[in-house]
Amino acid sequence: MSEHHDLEAENRQLRKLLKSAQSAGRAKPQPSARNVPALQLELPKVLRYPLADFAATRGRKVPLPETVAEIAEVIGRENAVRLVEGTRATGSRKWRRHLYVPGEMHEEHRITKMVGLEAAVRLSHSHTNCIIELPSCFALRKAYMADHALRLSDAGATLSEIASEMGVEQKTAKSLLAGADYWSVRLC
Repeated sequence: MSEHHDLEAENRQLRKLLKSAQSAGRAKPQPSARNVPALQLELPKVLRYPLADFAATRGRKVPLPETVAEIAEVIGRENAVRLVEGTRATGSRKWRRHLYVPGEMHEEHRITKMVGLEAAVRLSHSHTNCIIELPSCFALRKAYMADHALRLSDAGATLSEIASEMGVEQKTAKSLLAGADYWSVRLC
């Protein structure tokens, strides 16, 4: 009987050695993440939201995409565009911005930091546990750029100066100025 116990002990020891030899050079498995709170990505270092400011003032008449318009009904037009502007693009497609809205909003959440606690709580009540794909608000961006190019032109800037200031090519600046008449009628 003692010989049997000795063989079992030797077997256990050999299994431990084999297991340690097989896992040599590998990282130890991490503990379960059940109790760890979800990682919140840091906000991009945006000091101001020019598109949101434009949407609330001169761009009030420019239509918003349906998803953003729904959010704007709950938290206001400026805050809705601020969410679009402050949310990072996800995946390989630059226009995709996904935003998860949790059931309970706290002061340290990134949505709260963008739009304020009161608006974030209203958004949380209306879109609890939703993943929202935020569109890029192309029409609003186009109107903002055309308005900015027109203001620079009215101030006496040349085409190359406008292109340099806006960070676009001269042909893009030229097309923005050509489309400025279309947008100037639609702006406040």
